[in-house]
Amino acid sequence: MRKLTVPGAPVSEIEIFDFKNGSGPNVVITGAIHGNEQTGVHAARLLIKELEKSEITGHIKVIPVANPTAYYHRQRTSPFDELDMSRVFPGKDTGSLSLRTADALWKETDDAEYIVDLHCCGIIGSTYTLADCEGFPELKELCIALSMPAVCQTSGADGQFYLESCRRRKQKALLIELPGGQPGGVIDMEWAEFCKDALMNYLKYIKAVKGEYVAHSPETVFCGRMDKVDAHGEGLFTPVAKSGDFLKKGDIIGHLNLSEEKITFTAPEDIRLVSVSMPRYAFIGESLFGFMPVIAD
Repeated sequence: MRKLTVPGAPVSEIEIFDFKNGSGPNVVITGAIHGNEQTGVHAARLLIKELEKSEITGHIKVIPVANPTAYYHRQRTSPFDELDMSRVFPGKDTGSLSLRTADALWKETDDAEYIVDLHCCGIIGSTYTLADCEGFPELKELCIALSMPAVCQTSGADGQFYLESCRRRKQKALLIELPGGQPGGVIDMEWAEFCKDALMNYLKYIKAVKGEYVAHSPETVFCGRMDKVDAHGEGLFTPVAKSGDFLKKGDIIGHLNLSEEKITFTAPEDIRLVSVSMPRYAFIGESLFGFMPVIAD
């Protein structure tokens, strides 16, 4: 393990675990660009233990905590500037701490061919890969190799590490969303273990680790851009479906009991539910569920 120090900011030392042997590809795996998204941190640390006893055939850098000051304050952003570091890449070598941290990470990962960035989508979220398969069709094969249950087409927010890596450096970069993180840095242990196994299998597929790649079943489902439904009145929300479910058009998602009517929400088309609220009294404007449309073969 070595430490990357952000110039002028010793409080932001970043631990980097290097595994190098052979002429295989350069790979970077990052966690905690958002400091409270700790399922990804745990998955990365589990992966490090696996790599320590594996035969490496490339160069793999694992960076479990990419945003240390946010991580140690258990919050999404650094308390030094409150900037969302996942919206400022490639960063700047001057300016606030998050900009300089992003700049240091950008330079550290310049030689990577493959990047996987680990994030969390909250305790009511479900696992998926986020990728720009429309802009970079070659990513589809890698999404399948990564073996997450679903792939979501990114909406393309500027400044995201994985997306700017695709656009600016033509690197093969993907983002994994895992349950957990918000609130309070909760870790979903089961999905962290699943993610570690998926990453090891992926590293075998791209020949950065020696071993046989095993195709995952069921196959990954490709989906369109994410959408969500908010409460338009105050009432009791009771879910019927759960986060991660694949639903057919017309399947019931949940009910919202308003003072004078009961609203039943159904799938507008074939979808995958990304998140579904727990039973609660919902207020106007609060998110009830998020979904992404399944792309027909």
